Amino acid sequence: MGVDTLITGANLITLHDETAQPPPDALAVHGERICAIGSTAQLSALADRDTRILDLSGRTVLPGFIDTHVHFTQTGLGAIGPQLYGVSSQTVALEVIAEAAGRLAHGEPLLIHGCSLHDLDGELSRETLDAVAPDKPVMVGDVGAHACVINSQAWKQLDLPAQTPGICKRPDGALSGLLLGRANTRARYTFYSEVIDDRTRTEALRCASQLALQAGITTVHTLEGGSPDGRGWLPERDVEVLLAQRARLPIRTIVYFQSTDIEQARRWNLPRIGGCIWVDGSYLEHTAALLEPYADEPSSCGCLYFSQQELDEFVQQAHHDGLQISLHAIGDAAIEQVLTAYERALRREPRADHRHRIEHFSLPTAHHIERMGAAGITAAMQPNFARHPNADGTPSRLEQLLGPERFARRHPYRYLLDAGILVAGGSDADPMPMGPLIGIELLSSHPEPARRLSVHEAISLYTVNAAKAAFEESEKGTLATGKLADLVVLAEDPTRVPASCISKISIELTLVGGRLEYQRGGASQ
Repeated sequence: MGVDTLITGANLITLHDETAQPPPDALAVHGERICAIGSTAQLSALADRDTRILDLSGRTVLPGFIDTHVHFTQTGLGAIGPQLYGVSSQTVALEVIAEAAGRLAHGEPLLIHGCSLHDLDGELSRETLDAVAPDKPVMVGDVGAHACVINSQAWKQLDLPAQTPGICKRPDGALSGLLLGRANTRARYTFYSEVIDDRTRTEALRCASQLALQAGITTVHTLEGGSPDGRGWLPERDVEVLLAQRARLPIRTIVYFQSTDIEQARRWNLPRIGGCIWVDGSYLEHTAALLEPYADEPSSCGCLYFSQQELDEFVQQAHHDGLQISLHAIGDAAIEQVLTAYERALRREPRADHRHRIEHFSLPTAHHIERMGAAGITAAMQPNFARHPNADGTPSRLEQLLGPERFARRHPYRYLLDAGILVAGGSDADPMPMGPLIGIELLSSHPEPARRLSVHEAISLYTVNAAKAAFEESEKGTLATGKLADLVVLAEDPTRVPASCISKISIELTLVGGRLEYQRGGASQ
């Protein structure tokens, strides 16, 4: 057996057998798979003149990271632009929009990515967009995807029914341009369907792939497409282009179709369905569904986008057809609805190893955690959102929305793992950045015990657990003989640096199936 690549002088964190003495420091790759793990002295004998030898001089090797929640096409589109990531000035935002509009022909629609509407120092509205682009339909999408702002030309083109929930108006009845809920998703679906062509989608996928590799990610669970029914906001065409391009991409993809169209998922031969099928919305827009009213808006408990009957019927049919299901549920009322649907389907047709998922699972009650464990539901969570409290002790915006009791039980990673629940890590890119080291740092350095994990536990969310979440534990997630040679090389050992410094560790190399796809400061091979 020939060895294509031999890694020597490494600090291997295999997550497979951490008791080996002396610890292995070498790994051999044949084809796409790891063929041997041992000492440099032992494995050097396997090399021949054609073997590529990577002497890592003590740098750390981990299983390639797996990000279980990426809107992959959207992430690439946001990077391509035009975009407003990090812009907090209304003046600057309008200048960017005006400049982008100026490059378009009369009447050509303009889609702006990545604006944090809540962070602007002034309002974007129908009127302000009309002032800089009066002759073009314009949509500015909020970075969190649960809101957008449109101008008058876009309103005319979209032709939304007046009764669509989420159309925001001023006290005098005039349209503000802000769309939430169903209005937001319908508007986004239309714009993303009409403005983005297949060439741009393909470019976006390649751009997102490079962003993933730079973060040490070798597999992404891509949450793609949707439907125009107000519960998803991305077009089916995103899925079709990804399926056509995935073999040409430098990373591995697990595709989730964000729709209730089970027949279409079957036509594409997908073994799973869902992702961000929105059962509720998000906190900042007061659309995440809560069991009790918002602390800062006592008249609102948020929004449920399905009736219980509608959700039950979809889940039962998808479960009956053998699909793995995933649903977006942030607030405790949405979690209650999803858990109820899963439990009813499982009682009707028991399936021991279904691995159905709840995306986000941000605000469970103690009873929800018990039921998750009993039903074998996976929590696909995003540690990027498990931010530390404000250092000065002032309440964060989220604490103001939820109140102290609910804020204290948000993102309870420690409790979930202790309850035996499979928790898989993701980023929610885009809007959040892809970067497992960010999440590992946040969890392992968190000052609150309910959210704090050991470094090994936090790494497992993006490796061992993430592989299990897609039924891929025999192929990925640990470094072991016979598994895919999906590897990330770090400049330092995350278990030996202060937890608060983990996100600053450089990604040196990323290998997918033994192929060097990313090298810091150099070209891939």
